[in-house]
Amino acid sequence: MASFVQLAPGAEENAFAQMLADLVRQNIESKPHKKKDFDAIDGTVALVADDAEVALTLEFRLGRLVVHDGIYGVPDVAVRGSSDAIMTLSNVPLTRPLALPIPTDRPSLDVLRSMVRATRTGELKIFGMFRHMGLLNRVTRVMSVNG
Repeated sequence: MASFVQLAPGAEENAFAQMLADLVRQNIESKPHKKKDFDAIDGTVALVADDAEVALTLEFRLGRLVVHDGIYGVPDVAVRGSSDAIMTLSNVPLTRPLALPIPTDRPSLDVLRSMVRATRTGELKIFGMFRHMGLLNRVTRVMSVNG
C-alpha cells in the first residue's frame, strides 16, 4: 500500500477500513489533481456503518492518512448510517474546476438525491458538518470516484 495511506495496527482486520484505504490510495494515484486536497487535509473523520456493525476513523495529517479500526480519539466529523448511505459519498458527482457537488447528468442527479434523501430520513447523519465544512468538502473530493 502506498506510504501516504496506512492502516493502523488492528485495522487490517476491518474490511471496511481496508476498502476505504484502497479507495483513497487509488483515487490519489489515478487522479493526481486530488493530491492537492489530500495534502491540505488535517483532521479526523469517523465513519460508523450501523448495519454492518463496523466503525473506523480516517486520521488525515497533511499528506498522510492513517485508517484506524473503530472510533479513534475525538473526531472532527462523524458520519453515521447504513453502509450503502456512507458509500454513496464516494459517488457524489463533482464538477471541475471547483469540485462542487453539482449534477451534470441523470445518474449524477440520482446519486445526489439519494444522499439528500438519506440525510433527511436520518439514514445518514453527519455530525460536525457545519463546524468543519472545509474538512468535509476536501474529504469528499478525495474519496469521490468522480471529479
